[in-house]
Amino acid sequence: RTMVTSRRIDDREMSLKRQNKIYFQISGAGHEAIGVALAAHCRSAHDWFYFYYRDRAACLALGQTPLDRLLQAVAAEADPSSGGRQMPAHFGDVRYNIVSTSSPTGTQFLQAVGSTEAAMRVAASPDLAEVVDGFSDDEVVIVTTGDGTTSEGEFWESLNTACNLGLPVVYVVEDNGYAISVPVEVQTAGGSISKLVSGFPKLAIYECDGTDVVEMHRIAGEAIAYARERRGPALIHAHCTRPYSHSMSDDERMYRSEAEREEQEARCPLRRTRALLVEAGIATDDELDALEADCEAEVARAADEAL
Repeated sequence: RTMVTSRRIDDREMSLKRQNKIYFQISGAGHEAIGVALAAHCRSAHDWFYFYYRDRAACLALGQTPLDRLLQAVAAEADPSSGGRQMPAHFGDVRYNIVSTSSPTGTQFLQAVGSTEAAMRVAASPDLAEVVDGFSDDEVVIVTTGDGTTSEGEFWESLNTACNLGLPVVYVVEDNGYAISVPVEVQTAGGSISKLVSGFPKLAIYECDGTDVVEMHRIAGEAIAYARERRGPALIHAHCTRPYSHSMSDDERMYRSEAEREEQEARCPLRRTRALLVEAGIATDDELDALEADCEAEVARAADEAL
């Protein structure tokens, strides 16, 4: 349900952008299974989250509502993220420890590692623990990114510190194959970030299919448990899809062939999860149709209220 709701919010925002009722739209389509799998193993308002702009499903799974997301999209004063001051898809919510997303890509890495180190210092000092609120002995920090942003210096700086100190931070690289219009094999040396970081000590590396919700759930559980047990940092390299253009300021038809886009559609996490539920006898097609219609209606109501 969360995955479908996330996609329907994307679709509604795109419609609103075409009507000039919002000024920017960038979607989380294709990344939904990653978000719900991560949230399933995290503790909302206990762990800390440094997301990037495709993590709509994760925010919903942690407790945000369609109305919360659409209030930000229309820059409403009631937006819980920033009172309408932040850009759409720049997630933040103090209720759930979702730290406000920065527009310059890559800044989230140093922020995440800095807060993880702060928690470690507080835990080691009884005097600090008495006066500093918001930290817990077993919290983890989740920091997410697209593959392209791992080319930024902040990624490598933060990873060096996280591994030196053995910090309980989980990096999640949501690799949809493109850094805007640049293919991953051109953007990233060797075409694989998980291979590039393989020499970092104490770093547990997990590579998986981020469109397979079962596999993603298992890997997320292992990586988050590794960090929560204070064994060191972890990195999840989750391969996913990007069925829409980078943003509504981009047109992927200029650099992706129709055949490539059709192949990608077959890997859609919503389509794969629906097929899994039917094949396993968990739900029927009629039940899933009803669920999707309910999600569509919920998002439509939220959009009307936000406007």
